[in-house]
Amino acid sequence: MENIKRNKEYEPKVLERLHALQLEMLQDLQTICEKYDLQYFAVFGTALGAVRHKGFIPWDDDIDVGMLRKDYDVFIQVVEKEMGDKYQIMTPEVDKNYACCVTKFQRKGTKFISYLSDKLDCEQCIFIDIFPFDCIAPTKKKAKQQQLITLFLDRLIYLCGSAHPIIPYSGIKYHMAEGICWCAHYITKIFHISPKAIYRVFVKQCTKYNKANTNVVTSFGDGCSLKYRSAVNEMFPLKETEFENMKIKMMNNDDEHLKRTYGDYMQLPPVEQRINHAPYIIEFGDVEK
Repeated sequence: MENIKRNKEYEPKVLERLHALQLEMLQDLQTICEKYDLQYFAVFGTALGAVRHKGFIPWDDDIDVGMLRKDYDVFIQVVEKEMGDKYQIMTPEVDKNYACCVTKFQRKGTKFISYLSDKLDCEQCIFIDIFPFDCIAPTKKKAKQQQLITLFLDRLIYLCGSAHPIIPYSGIKYHMAEGICWCAHYITKIFHISPKAIYRVFVKQCTKYNKANTNVVTSFGDGCSLKYRSAVNEMFPLKETEFENMKIKMMNNDDEHLKRTYGDYMQLPPVEQRINHAPYIIEFGDVEK
């Protein structure tokens, strides 16, 4: 847990400036989606912020969007052509040293390095997280297997880049988990297993049932993937809602999605939990004002 303890809160002006840049990035993402008739929708903290705060959760520092896999695949291919002077996509396919399953839409010329990713040997910029949504297996047993396999591969990719993840245990359990993580990390090094190789297996597992068209989709990669599920015919048509100074797309069943994810999502957390964690390094680079 050492990395978390080293984090400090944002200075208000820095967080305000980060939000302003992320809104500009979201507008550019929208422009690309509109040109290619791609559908994106706010998810997780961004969806919660849109409904509860009409914008960012005041202590949040990122934007999360989802896309069905077919739209996601097009989007990541056209970013370079449309706005390659400003943006780049980051996945393990792009940079084999990027040890994370979450796709990032990054603003070139900036830096955003968290305490958890300061050892990664890849370009890390101010970003928007993009989550592809894939079909869940048609039976409960197979869906559970799909969730567990993708969760395992997600964690293994992270361990390729770091031997020291966040471990939510204490005492003997903490030390046992720490030892397992250390061993897994160095096994990937000894056998030259790259995040890219594992990521390809991860994507294959995520998309395994897409041709079955089960109508129920989620974003895979953690232990709550099945909790986040939504029926495609309930998600669409998308609707618009206010988000700061713009309008963004939301799932049509956003209330159900937010209840599944957060429970009583309109209830604010206790004051002591309304905190943020500034990154190890943040630089606005060539977008300095």
